[in-house]
Amino acid sequence: MKTFLPIKTALAAAALALGACSGPSEDVRVSFCKNISKAAIPEADSVEWQSNENTFRRPEYAIAALSFDVTGRDGTKSMHRSECYFAYDVLDDTALQLADPFTAYSTLPFAMTLDGRMLPDAELVRLRSDEQARIGKAAVKALESNAKALADKVRAGIGQ
Repeated sequence: MKTFLPIKTALAAAALALGACSGPSEDVRVSFCKNISKAAIPEADSVEWQSNENTFRRPEYAIAALSFDVTGRDGTKSMHRSECYFAYDVLDDTALQLADPFTAYSTLPFAMTLDGRMLPDAELVRLRSDEQARIGKAAVKALESNAKALADKVRAGIGQ
């Protein structure tokens, strides 16, 4: 019986791609807000997330409000609160947006507060840009790793 390497390769690639899609069920806006909130506190050594409240002010904007504890590099603990504001980004609601309201809003915040202080636009732009670069680098690294694993499997299959 003849084995078709391209079919095996395609199946392996599909399995790797589907495996890469599994991830946290947390909304991307909340994850993004968590990441830039942590980055906004440079002395943070570790962060413990306490709560997340999402508020929707249809059709203007949505707010992801986070409460968290920070342990500094010197061991001191402090409580913080951040709010990320996301613009409404659709013309007409769909069933998906009615079931999951956050999908109707932009994925990047247009404003952010940290402990009640509105971050200046320049600081928010820097935090957003840094986080997007970090996410992009992580995606490239994951793709490289998956491509290497696939190439190793193909080479192993050729040697059979």
